[in-house]
Amino acid sequence: MNLVTRHAALSDIGLHRQANEDAYIAEAPLFAVADGMGGAQAGEVAAGIAIETLAQTTAAGGSLQEAAAQANTRIFDLAAEDPDRAGMGTTLTAVRIAGAQAEFVHIGDSRAYLLRGGELRQLSEDHSLVGEWVREGAITPEEAAVNRYRSILSRALGTEPRAELDVFSVDLERGDVLLLSSDGLSGVVPSKRLAKLLAKDDLQACVQGLVREAKQHGGHDNITAVVVRLEAGDEAAEDGEATADVTLSAADQATAPPPSQAEGEAAADVTLSGGDQAAADAPSSKSAAGAVAAPPPPPRAAKRPPVSRLLIVAVVVAVLLVTAAVAANELYFVGVDQGYVSVFRGLPWQVGGLEFHRLYLRSALPVTALNADQSQRVQRHSLGSKGAALDLVRAVGGSP
Repeated sequence: MNLVTRHAALSDIGLHRQANEDAYIAEAPLFAVADGMGGAQAGEVAAGIAIETLAQTTAAGGSLQEAAAQANTRIFDLAAEDPDRAGMGTTLTAVRIAGAQAEFVHIGDSRAYLLRGGELRQLSEDHSLVGEWVREGAITPEEAAVNRYRSILSRALGTEPRAELDVFSVDLERGDVLLLSSDGLSGVVPSKRLAKLLAKDDLQACVQGLVREAKQHGGHDNITAVVVRLEAGDEAAEDGEATADVTLSAADQATAPPPSQAEGEAAADVTLSGGDQAAADAPSSKSAAGAVAAPPPPPRAAKRPPVSRLLIVAVVVAVLLVTAAVAANELYFVGVDQGYVSVFRGLPWQVGGLEFHRLYLRSALPVTALNADQSQRVQRHSLGSKGAALDLVRAVGGSP
């Protein structure tokens, strides 16, 4: 059977980033997502190089693997020449569709998914620290999604002279839907919700819904989605829109029409966390679709707390501050700084922008070199003396 593609793509800066370090290409038969790392300028450059090299090399007849290898060399060499871009790199998840077969190349923690018969399957493996822990059975995928080390990659394009790439192929069927996404989407939106959104026939509404969903879950990172639907060639001939390509930008998203009522109801079963959950728990202006809730009661005058209560609060705060100050000079713990096992002096606390610890020593042991048991020991942040912290670093293989 001759399969043809319909596709749509959208990239969004998210709610908290200053720049969009994601890049993508959606030009049949080539589709790819890259998520840059190394700071706003360096990350953008690395992701851009990956996508540009991919397009140029494959257009000249090269394979996806050759294109990714060339991109790796370009990024690595540029980082070596420019100190401001030292350590830059990018993820890359790419697919080229030939007939009824999809050829993939992958590195990093962007993802490739396949929706078939209503079931969503992740095709790629996350090359990240928590991804390794999940495969070892040390933590669950749900725990990985909120782990503090989830952004640490074990493999990336451009960080080493040669990239260790995953290369694989998948046989396609009529009705299959492929999703390529950066972790700003796949890292926060549950798989069940992704599957529901990918089932939409309107691909423009699909990618807009995916980005909107990621923002509802906090939008902490850049968000990119490339969606490809496979259809029979005769279906495309009958449907004038079947071969239309939709590629949206952030500006398009800003002017996109609001979601339909059906979409609004579907979004009600998203899983929220943190501040999003607090907002969801607040009373809604509507108790059900079309039914207006009763007006809220008038606000009561605020009561002034008695002086004795204020004094108690002040004393408790003072005691906590004194305790933290003493601990900051007497206690040590082991953690991770810039990807390396490190020793910190103080308490593993952070309140707002205030940290109750400071770096004492950074070892030469990358956290990616630890096994699951060693990683858990480091993550416990057990408080103790300086000697105990240094002993722990030695025990997991470091040399303080």
